[in-house]
Amino acid sequence: MATPDPAANPANDPLVESGLYTLHAELEPEQIFTASEVDLVEKLRAYARTHTDQIGKDVRKALSVGFRGLGSLATAFGSYPSLYDKGTLGGKERSGETLMRKLLEAGEHGLDWILPTKALLSRTFGIAKVNFWISMRYAMHECERDQSDALRRQIQEAIEEAVYTRLAEELYASFVTSRTMSPQVKRLAIEQLLDLWEGRTSFATGRFCPILRSAWSARCRAPRVFGTMMGASEIASLLFQDCDARFVESFTAHANDSEQMQAFEEFVFDLPFESLEKVRMMMQEEDRDVVGPDEVGRFLGLGKLHPLLEDPKALYSSFRKRRVKAQYRTSMRAPGPKRTAESYVLEGLLLTQEENGEDDAS
Repeated sequence: MATPDPAANPANDPLVESGLYTLHAELEPEQIFTASEVDLVEKLRAYARTHTDQIGKDVRKALSVGFRGLGSLATAFGSYPSLYDKGTLGGKERSGETLMRKLLEAGEHGLDWILPTKALLSRTFGIAKVNFWISMRYAMHECERDQSDALRRQIQEAIEEAVYTRLAEELYASFVTSRTMSPQVKRLAIEQLLDLWEGRTSFATGRFCPILRSAWSARCRAPRVFGTMMGASEIASLLFQDCDARFVESFTAHANDSEQMQAFEEFVFDLPFESLEKVRMMMQEEDRDVVGPDEVGRFLGLGKLHPLLEDPKALYSSFRKRRVKAQYRTSMRAPGPKRTAESYVLEGLLLTQEENGEDDAS
């Protein structure tokens, strides 16, 4: 490991406080953050240097704690060999190819036990990155808006990218362990997983993140319209609210696939398939052609429906709930979608990448 360079933390840097702040001189900022994050970090450091009030102190503290932790994780992450390296241990060959085979053989419940330590650290680093950016958002919360709108917006985008990267990682793993996914998609998913685990510090969800961000933001902005419960009004609402057309097209192009459309309905209505079916049954019993949020809440015994939050963690929570229900339906062979809307979108991106010979499908 390289010897720390004293010049890396000059004495006139206000972020250096009695040795509490360390940017891990053996690492460059680019080895901890993505290119866009490095730019944001430098802006936050500049803000901390020029503001001596409590907010400036909070920003400095969040940077200090976060950098120490992330730097330590990145250092540990980098101390392990590449997942693609070939070697022998105990007479057994280890390489990227043998890891791919193990991932395919592991199954859903055995995956964690065969992951290399580097992959586990990569997961931890990804979650720590989310927490770091959330702490920066808290630190900037009380700042006057005319001074920090741009910074807060960039922090929010950093949180979104980190959360959606974790979501993509979970989906790739589910593709690999799925008993119904095609060998082609499994291979593509493994390639993406290895690349993600190998370079978590620079990985960015170049295509998946913007599509998902656009769809969830549109879903949160659109009125909670149920209408005839046929989905048409919700699709129109998403489009009219500037949703990325690729999200909607990925489902309208498969209008004859009932389970895929059901997964889309779960996303846009933010209710499970079983609840939507109950609403339709109640509409028939009460001879209703259309319903609104109040009627839906009454039918389901929920009172008022919970508001949709334009927060990446809210989307992740929604995704996990829908995924658990999809897994239950699969194991019980019950009616309804066996996958999430996000799963279909990401699979489509992987296949499009393969067809077009692109290097980055995420």
